[in-house]
Formats: sequence, structure tokens, C-alpha cells
Amino acid sequence: MTEQSDRGRETLIRLEQALERLIEGKPLNTKPDGRISLKRINDEAGLSSGGIYYYSEFVKIANQKIQLLKQSLTVGKSEKSKLAESKLREQRDKEKELKERYRTQRDQIKVFSDQVVAHNAQLEFTLFEALEKVSLLEQQLEIYKVSPITGKKV
Repeated sequence: MTEQSDRGRETLIRLEQALERLIEGKPLNTKPDGRISLKRINDEAGLSSGGIYYYSEFVKIANQKIQLLKQSLTVGKSEKSKLAESKLREQRDKEKELKERYRTQRDQIKVFSDQVVAHNAQLEFTLFEALEKVSLLEQQLEIYKVSPITGKKV
């Protein structure tokens, strides 16, 4: 722009300040949602609709800055997504390890439980055999009982 009036310079300063506020994320007249466009700059500067387009040099500079910001945001997002992905992978691997450990513990407990049941069954069978033997011996004792000579029953 060649020669500008004082009002034109003031408007250009307002546009530049609006752009800086939007870049910093501290807008005064628009929502602080991080989006930047020519319309947002125009609204932030408080100009009427399309007022920014009277300053073609500023529009070119603003478009370049907007493109640079978008590129840096996409790079930042890809790094964040890679970081989030690595965290998810670590969590998945940890979960796999825990599941494997729990499966091993479960299998060991099953084996131990089976051994206890088998041992208990063996003890019960041994007790059964011993009771049978005691019963048989009691029957034999009855057979060999001697009656006393006196005639009294014992």
C-alpha cells in the first residue's frame, strides 16, 4: 500500500493486533477456540463485513501466517497422536502381561486344587478301608470270644 490515511493506518494496526491476539489465543471480540481465519481477524479487529479485503498486503501476510500455524498444528497433532499411540501400546502390552500372569496363576491354582481333591479322595478311601478292616476284626473277635467257665456271660 502506498500512501494511507491516518484512519487506514489505524485500521491496519487494529488488524495486526487482532491477528496477534488470535495467534496468542487471547481474543477479545471472538470465541477463544483457537481457530484463525480472515473473517475471524476481521471480526476481532471490529471491522465491518469484508473490511479486511481493502488491505490486500495484510491479507497476503495473514494467509501466510494462517497456513504456517495450520502446518505447525498438524505437526503438533501428529506428535501428540504418536505419543498417545505409544501410551496405548504400553497399556496394551501391560494388560497382556497381566493377563498372562493371571492365567499362569489360575492354572497353578487349578493344579493345586486338583492335587488337594485327589489327596482328600485318597485319605477318604484309606479311611474306608481301615473302617472295613476294623469291622472285619470285630466280627472275628466275636467268633473267638471265649465264654467263662463259671457260666456267666461277659
